[in-house]
Amino acid sequence: MAAQIKISRQNIFVIAFFVLLIGLLSLLFSLLEPFLRSFVWAAILVMVFHPLYTWLLKATGKRDWLAAMISTLVVLIPLASLGFFIVINLGRELPNAYAFLSSAQWDEKSQWVLDRLKDFNLGLWLQAWGIDSNQYEAVIQRQVSAALENSSHLVLSKMSEAFQNLAGFTVEVVFVCVALYFFFRDGSRLALRGTELLPLEERHRQKVVHTFSITVTAVVRAIFLTALVQGFMAGLGFVVAGVPVPILLGLAAFILSFIPFLGAASVWVPASIWLLAQDHVGAGIGLILWGLVITAVDYVIKPWVIGNEAKLPLFWLFFTTIGGLKVYGILGVFLGPIILSLGMAFLAIYREVYLNWHHPASSSRSSRRS
Repeated sequence: MAAQIKISRQNIFVIAFFVLLIGLLSLLFSLLEPFLRSFVWAAILVMVFHPLYTWLLKATGKRDWLAAMISTLVVLIPLASLGFFIVINLGRELPNAYAFLSSAQWDEKSQWVLDRLKDFNLGLWLQAWGIDSNQYEAVIQRQVSAALENSSHLVLSKMSEAFQNLAGFTVEVVFVCVALYFFFRDGSRLALRGTELLPLEERHRQKVVHTFSITVTAVVRAIFLTALVQGFMAGLGFVVAGVPVPILLGLAAFILSFIPFLGAASVWVPASIWLLAQDHVGAGIGLILWGLVITAVDYVIKPWVIGNEAKLPLFWLFFTTIGGLKVYGILGVFLGPIILSLGMAFLAIYREVYLNWHHPASSSRSSRRS
């Protein structure tokens, strides 16, 4: 009886310990949850630029604080310069776009679209079906005017929302900078302590860590390389086709290439339509053909880099990337493949440890029966 009481008391202590542990971890998560996005971005950047930090650590005589500071500056200065360049160009172009979209002369703009439709002799086709040309012009003008006005309100609201979130974005960049420095300096120790908590054998821990590292590096390299190539090709196409502000549009194509639902096509398609509307038919068709090549780059570089380096199946890679974008936003472009690779790694461990574990036993039973 005494032994049973002792065991029960021990079980109570164990249960109480895990209850307290889960409660404290929940409180800790609630405190850090507002900064998780900044931590994830910092962790991704640290893993990509970790070879640079390792080299700087040797060059600075093992001064980890100095190597971490230099690495943080090396990562952030190009990004800050690119952001400053984009903001300057947007500041030059947005007033004209705002003046155009906020004007109330929608009837004139719809009439311009209607004149373009007349160039295709749409009225003759409708008359052949017994539809009055004056009636269809009134309907089309009314619908086009309403569509232009609604789209302008949407664009203006998004522009206002973007400027309102600029302060929050700046604060988040500061958090990323702080996390970036400490992750460079202490990231290896934190990662080691984190992997020690995994209930796995050492070789399986190394496999999970290796899979995670390879996948993050491959995804970031593939996405950035694809966006860089598409942005450069789009800017070159805009220069040759004679589209206004080609550098700004090329930068827009570079940024939007990170978003699968939009991509560089969200820039070169409107530019091609604008060229066709301005009667630059040759330049418009040429830009469309060049844009198809730009879009095809996305289906060549990303699968090739991620598939070859991370060894992920293209079918699941596509849908996990889209699903990650839907659930986590732009960060899901990175998290989708990472979650997929870790899931496949744990499934491989499960198959190796638990499924194969029972095979020898079953074979020994069958041999005994025989």
